[in-house]
Amino acid sequence: MRSASRVHKGVPNREQEGHYGSEGSQRRAVGYVRVSTDMQATEGLSLEAQQSAIEGYCMLHGIKLVRVCKDVISGGKDVRPGLAEALSTLQRSADILVVLKFDRLSRSIKHFCELYETYFKDGTKELVAIRESIRLDSSLGRALVGILLVFAQMEREATGERTREAINHIRKSGYHFGKVPFGKRTIPAPDHPRMKILVDDEEELAVIAQLREWATEGVGISEMAERLNAKGTKPPQGATWTKSLLYNLRLRLSHIIPKPHNERAYGDNEVKERILELRAHGHSLRQIAAILNEQGWLPLKARRFTVENIYGLLARTNAAKLLNPRRYLELMLTRMERAHEKESPGEPFEKPPLPILAKLLEEAGYKTPRGHEHWWPAQVAQVMEGRFEGYYKSDKTGDGGETVPSVGR
Repeated sequence: MRSASRVHKGVPNREQEGHYGSEGSQRRAVGYVRVSTDMQATEGLSLEAQQSAIEGYCMLHGIKLVRVCKDVISGGKDVRPGLAEALSTLQRSADILVVLKFDRLSRSIKHFCELYETYFKDGTKELVAIRESIRLDSSLGRALVGILLVFAQMEREATGERTREAINHIRKSGYHFGKVPFGKRTIPAPDHPRMKILVDDEEELAVIAQLREWATEGVGISEMAERLNAKGTKPPQGATWTKSLLYNLRLRLSHIIPKPHNERAYGDNEVKERILELRAHGHSLRQIAAILNEQGWLPLKARRFTVENIYGLLARTNAAKLLNPRRYLELMLTRMERAHEKESPGEPFEKPPLPILAKLLEEAGYKTPRGHEHWWPAQVAQVMEGRFEGYYKSDKTGDGGETVPSVGR
């Protein structure tokens, strides 16, 4: 028997009639129809026209049509729900995939070749294009299909180019095309009613002015969302204002809604040191934020500390690059002591021996006062006594003007 990997058109030949003749050998097909979002029904390629042609073909050739899968999407996209469903049905319970034309299956040469190699090359499954009488079980047939797909891909790319040119022409002519930005609305153009122009939306501009005022006061995004929802202000999308919506809006309106920037005599590194100290004593992020606010600490770009900006600072903090060796060891010992209290309450905590502390410094990347990577216990003892503080004095300037201790270099 010849390979089943071929494409038929019109009345089947004698060999095919014999294959379809008996009820027990009736083959099963899955149909696939597709249009682009701008496809015109007048071209005879509407979903209904394609499905009708597939049903007629299967009825004429005695093939049982088990399912017709549909897509309204560009043929240049490889991932399509309808196509995935059709291919899954083909593998499970069908012998033939029927389409009106090859370009309904794909307008990409690469994608079509991948489909052919995966599903049809071995001849167990068959691909039928009703309007194109080409057999895929010969090199000439595959070459002809390739030529058809070259023109299909060229047409898709040319359509994209024409669409982009038309959009650019509309925008250069002073009309609006696309998504309406927050703070604007569209009205028909006086000289061209089918076109739109942008005008100010007074209600949304009032929201922007309010956001700008809150931002200069240092109000955080979460609090802004809560205030807008409490006032019943309608968001540009969705039912309520959310943190992510305001964040994206701030990015788009960065020239309108400035980020607060507090003037302070200290940098983020000093804030991080204080956070590490409070964290080592077992305080939660909420407690740390409350303590910092009570003690008068200020974040760089907010009115007050919150759980969110405390977490953000900790996520960007490497204690080994922020603290000198003595303070780093003190931090580690405090953490060990608290862990010991949780595991063995009531039992006294024994400080680890100097070789263990030396190992901690080596793993953290600290170098000895002489620049060596290996720490001797005697050097650790001297560091814990407060010697060599001058060597590890903060002398490197980091982002935002703050200083970063010269450790682990």
